[in-house]
Amino acid sequence: METDRPSEKELLRGWREDPGSSAILTDIDGTLAPIAPTPDAARVPGEIRELLERLSRRYLLVAGISGRKTEEARELIGLDGVVYFGNHGFEKLVDGRVEIIPEARPYLERVRELEEMARRELGPLGAFVEEKGITASVHYRNVPREVGERCVDFVRREGERLGLRVTVGRGVVEARPPVRADKGTAVRALVEEYRPRRALFMGDDTTDLDAFRELERLREEGLLEEMLRVGVASEEGPPGIVAEADLTVEGVEGVADVLRELASP
Repeated sequence: METDRPSEKELLRGWREDPGSSAILTDIDGTLAPIAPTPDAARVPGEIRELLERLSRRYLLVAGISGRKTEEARELIGLDGVVYFGNHGFEKLVDGRVEIIPEARPYLERVRELEEMARRELGPLGAFVEEKGITASVHYRNVPREVGERCVDFVRREGERLGLRVTVGRGVVEARPPVRADKGTAVRALVEEYRPRRALFMGDDTTDLDAFRELERLREEGLLEEMLRVGVASEEGPPGIVAEADLTVEGVEGVADVLRELASP
């Protein structure tokens, strides 16, 4: 006979009772900020920013791990007490400077070439090509389906030709260097640096699954005593987010509920 799954309060008890040894790691777009028609239109709600500020003063670590450029992730959250990784783990903000992992630097020109080609070929069709430096993103949320399919096909074809890794997310297709860097490697780097006893990650999209799986590996290796994967459900999100989550919430408001619980005495 199946038993009921633990409640949100029960799952988060260890974090609330021992914040000095606990880490809160989170995606930004679709998790802290509602998905917007274009990246520059996204905003983190004021209440969520206030909760993050409170949590950053109380917990060992609060970190934003984003597909955006690191400077944009920092600007979107707007808090000094949060640690920032950008471009899916390819970048980190260190002492006010953005550091790109050394293995990715040789691919900068290839990424730039794909980005420029996409801007010429797909921009006139209504796609938004985001300048991100070490990765390239083509957003097709606001175009007809056939144009979106053309965007995905184009980036896959040209990305393969240039030796880049391509992923597809919620209305976006991205190309990046084919080196081991993703939200999972960012999670591992943070756990190894800060040594929390427990860590949770909140995310809504395909690239967040790398973070989910890395948390599991870190627990299996004994680097974490406890971990929690919080999946943010949406109609556009991949099934794996719900399937692999220990706790599922509905949209950004559900994330706010988790943050409120973490901030409670």
